[in-house]
Amino acid sequence: MSQFSVFESTVVIHLPVHRVWELLTDWAATPLWIHGIGSMHSDDPQLKVGTQLVYRVAGHERVYRVHDLIENRLLILHTSENPDGLSYRYDLKDDAGHTEVVLQVAIINPDLTVEQCEELAANIRESEGDKLDQLRLYAEQAP
Repeated sequence: MSQFSVFESTVVIHLPVHRVWELLTDWAATPLWIHGIGSMHSDDPQLKVGTQLVYRVAGHERVYRVHDLIENRLLILHTSENPDGLSYRYDLKDDAGHTEVVLQVAIINPDLTVEQCEELAANIRESEGDKLDQLRLYAEQAP
């Protein structure tokens, strides 16, 4: 699978890994930290590869698919396999009782020119570049 890197960001969340994982995978709470998402739910109560996460954004229904996961360590979501499909890779690592989260975003299987990929990447960076900061703010205030 070819990919075009969009951005990578890292934050430290002052909570243990298992708690950050719980919050990251609490689909109903996703609108509290991802801008523009009105709702999100899973098509399967058990999180596993292939699970579809249906979300609403700007009045349209969209789908993330769980591409890979290792509980409490790794979650990879794909939006689609279309030319402008996106991959979101969340890596969680213990950091002295806190959690380091790394997010890597990439365009998957790009059937686009380099210029088109760069333009799409710039739009994604502008709209989603603060995603981990929003997760950190949400997580550190969550009950």
